[in-house]
Amino acid sequence: MRRRLLVVVVGLVLALGTAAIGARPAVVLPRDHFGHPRAGIEWWYFTALAKDSAGTPYSVLFTLFSSRGGFVSVSQVVDLATGAVVGHTEDVGLGLPSTRSLDVTVAGTRLRYLEPGGSWSFSVDTPAFAVSLEQHALKPYALHGAGGLIRQSSAGSSHYYSSTRMRAAGTLRIGSRTVSIGGQSWFDHQWGDYRDDVRAFNWDWFSCRFDDDTELMLYQFLDPTTHRPLLAYRTGTFVGRAGHVTHVSRFTATHGATVLAAAGSTWPLDWTLEVPVPGLKENVVSLLPDQLVRNRILPTFWEGVADATGTERGTCFVEISYR
Repeated sequence: MRRRLLVVVVGLVLALGTAAIGARPAVVLPRDHFGHPRAGIEWWYFTALAKDSAGTPYSVLFTLFSSRGGFVSVSQVVDLATGAVVGHTEDVGLGLPSTRSLDVTVAGTRLRYLEPGGSWSFSVDTPAFAVSLEQHALKPYALHGAGGLIRQSSAGSSHYYSSTRMRAAGTLRIGSRTVSIGGQSWFDHQWGDYRDDVRAFNWDWFSCRFDDDTELMLYQFLDPTTHRPLLAYRTGTFVGRAGHVTHVSRFTATHGATVLAAAGSTWPLDWTLEVPVPGLKENVVSLLPDQLVRNRILPTFWEGVADATGTERGTCFVEISYR
């Protein structure tokens, strides 16, 4: 069993750095909330900004990866008032996701989607900390690209959709103390079969919720050596107040001089986002310098909360993934 588990984990790590999916039907919901076991790699991803009753803000990250008969779940909670990492987990398990339901347990973590009602929930339980959130979409799901298909750099196509604004409520335990937390979250679901191309997993990604009840998602793939944007592989989505989706074909995302040097890389901490349509120029600045997700099995990446000011005000989650 240990040998099989090791093989699965190694396969998953390789899939995260390698990955080509041909043209397939567009995303169809709710069917595609569930698993795609024939895909080379798939992930369900949540970021939340939540507060407890005292007003203490926390960032909450939860991701479940599935690949080649195995799962890896990653979670991290950061106290944004102090910068302390409340807890971090990285667990592995065997199994395939179902095509008709979603209820996956990996060690002390669990992810579920429940019908009817359309609620998403995840939980993490360890001796040091525990977190659980139940989430409900406040807007229609946004299909990115062409009906839910995007280009995964030069590696091929990937299915991709999001819930850009969700109501989130749950609990957080730190040691023996448990508090209620609530706020808003963002959900991504992506899957595909990418050929052996490291450019498929080098990106800058931005998810912004603005105070005027609109949202913006942008991503650009990077050259794995220079970390410079590959201009042919950048796109995004703007979601209006009522949920109308506008695809973003042109934008620039440039980082400033402030950086974090850690974990063998240099991670930008401030950015300027310019989106001609719908006419946005945003200054995005990290709330904390070190929001790295330091992993043992999967590569370390930067995933953090940032303030957005400019045309609109709001909060962004920024992810920088280097391979």
